Amino acid sequence: MSTSSEPRYPHLKLSEWPFRVVPIRGSGVWAGRYQLKVQVENMIRRLGRNSVSTLNLMWADFGAGKTHTLYYVEFVAGINRLFPVYVEWPKKTTTFVDVYRGIASHFSLRVLSRLFWRCCEQRGVDKILDLVSGKYPDFGSALERIYEHKEDTLIYEWLRAQPGLSKKELTTIGIRNPIRTSDDAIQSLVVLVDLIEGSGDYVRLLLMLDEFQRIDHLPPRIRRDVNAGIHTLLNACPQALSILLSFSFGKPENIRFLLPEEVRSRADLDSLQLPQMNPEEALEFVSDLLNCYRSCEGAEPFFPFTKDSCQAILQEAGRLTPRRIMKHFDVVLRRADEDIASGRITHITPAYAKQILQQLPMVDEQEDHEG
Repeated sequence: MSTSSEPRYPHLKLSEWPFRVVPIRGSGVWAGRYQLKVQVENMIRRLGRNSVSTLNLMWADFGAGKTHTLYYVEFVAGINRLFPVYVEWPKKTTTFVDVYRGIASHFSLRVLSRLFWRCCEQRGVDKILDLVSGKYPDFGSALERIYEHKEDTLIYEWLRAQPGLSKKELTTIGIRNPIRTSDDAIQSLVVLVDLIEGSGDYVRLLLMLDEFQRIDHLPPRIRRDVNAGIHTLLNACPQALSILLSFSFGKPENIRFLLPEEVRSRADLDSLQLPQMNPEEALEFVSDLLNCYRSCEGAEPFFPFTKDSCQAILQEAGRLTPRRIMKHFDVVLRRADEDIASGRITHITPAYAKQILQQLPMVDEQEDHEG
């Protein structure tokens, strides 16, 4: 939201544009689905109260607001002493290392240094270096470089498992081997979990792996490697780690085809589901969304729409998912923006909205199957 005291759309009584198909990270904006909001907040609060590791699942209908919900999870986690890491599942996956690269990209040298020094404040430099070196000697060498204030960018490239790093380059910073295998990646993540917990600033690492259903398109060998990586990581970190896997397909029974029993049996009962909305929930969603960006008190709850015009737009939308709802309301409001600003209309009527929507070409439903 804008930090300016002047609303951007005073004629609409809105401080910012309310209908955004692409979610905004870090805003903390939530609309509709109050029970889901409470469920998310309760889950994160519970994760913040103890350090036992968990595997949580979230499944959603296509376009049902899954990514926005994960961004909200990220926002709430940040204020409950969790270290949240959101990663969209890579479209090309050959081993668990490809997933690891997305996770490691969240650990800049600055972040890694801060975690390391906070751990040293808690337990002492020698103790931390001994513990890390015992689990992963190369990671211990990287932290020694940080301790000696030799924070070479090669450390960051090594940590991110950047392809093309040679052993010769790495020996200049005391590291013997690049992160190449799934076992290497798991060892590195185990150390990162330890650093996060040992810093005293966080209770756990929360990994949010979005679009996990993409592994369905992978060869069985790669799928086994990925699932084995998740299972091994959970076994290696009995505390201070939570993994949240999200799926875009709506039917929870499909999960059994993507997760082997050894992983599925670890899933916490505290999981999340996002179905399509019913008309009452959709109307509440629109009202809440407008209210999030309302620039003045006393405005009608649906202005510049009316309740009747909102219901008319929802009827035209068909499948009531947040994405489709916002697309339909967005196109109507964009057309009405100038008309209201110029005084040609005072508000959006059902007839006005229907005229706009019925003139638009039909959009292929496949657009809502992109995750």
